[in-house]
Amino acid sequence: MQSIEEKKTQNNVIVKTCYMTDLAYALIRLICIPIFFVVGANILAYISIGSVVVYILYLLILKYKKYYLYALACGNEFIIYASAITILSGFSTGFYLNIVGLSIVSFFTVYFSFKERKISGAVKWTITSLLICIGLQIYCTFGPVYYSGFPVWAVSVLFGINLVVVFEFIIFYLLIFTKYAMTLENKIKNESRVDQLTKISNRYDLFNYLDSIENKTDYALSIFDIDDFKKVNDTYGHVCGDYILKEIANIIKTNCNESFVSRYGGEEFIIITKIYGDINTAYELLEKIRNLIANNKFEFENQTINITISVGIEKYDSDITIEKWIDLADSKLYRSKESGKNKTTM
Repeated sequence: MQSIEEKKTQNNVIVKTCYMTDLAYALIRLICIPIFFVVGANILAYISIGSVVVYILYLLILKYKKYYLYALACGNEFIIYASAITILSGFSTGFYLNIVGLSIVSFFTVYFSFKERKISGAVKWTITSLLICIGLQIYCTFGPVYYSGFPVWAVSVLFGINLVVVFEFIIFYLLIFTKYAMTLENKIKNESRVDQLTKISNRYDLFNYLDSIENKTDYALSIFDIDDFKKVNDTYGHVCGDYILKEIANIIKTNCNESFVSRYGGEEFIIITKIYGDINTAYELLEKIRNLIANNKFEFENQTINITISVGIEKYDSDITIEKWIDLADSKLYRSKESGKNKTTM
């Protein structure tokens, strides 16, 4: 299910794309109008003028945010316009290429649809476009072409315009899609590294961080958990437990600006501190955190809850793995628990 932020981002992409597309389509038609008048193809010029008017009217559809309707209207106009011009001027002018370009636009429309995404719709558009192009080529080969005597320069210019336009639109839509996909990818990566409740790093991000440290001997790992946290949940409920976890995470973030903090799981947190060989640096920081939590009055639904934590600290040794490092710090944590809780052991 999409979040409000994702829907807003998607909507912004749709709005910008629709308005830019409408302007571009109208400009393309305008470019062709003087060429048609110069070569005496007045009917084609009038059709193009009518198409420009249609795209101006389409702005009303965009004004009322009917983006899916706009996409359908554009698709139908494209097919009708390109087919009419091709039938009257021949296959060599290249207007059929606009129909080919509908394929990528149709897939783009399906992806950004707020409704149920059905790829079959885009496939049908693609097959329809292919059949129309085949039909147009057959007609232009065997049927009468009203404007069959276009000068070579006009045919070349018109074909070139249509070729450039189609490629530009394909590139344009692919750029939009790629940018949007990369934005979502980065968002997913960031969210996968953050604990959704406390908004600090999660276990996955913790191990990535530990793996990235080149000289781990300059660091100490501190692990702590909340004393008697089960009683908090049992007495006040899990909503209160979540509140406590978030408040403790805020205390850690506020007071550990130069350290890496993460929620390890449940009520356990890990802090990685650079100590430059002096483990007392980590000890002093964790003692500060422990005292702040112990002296803090956690207010929940007009009740004051006293919380304490037990801490274990371990300096890295070059002969151990990351898992063993955490395990050694965890054993210090349990020594704090066994000796009365609300203590820091290193």
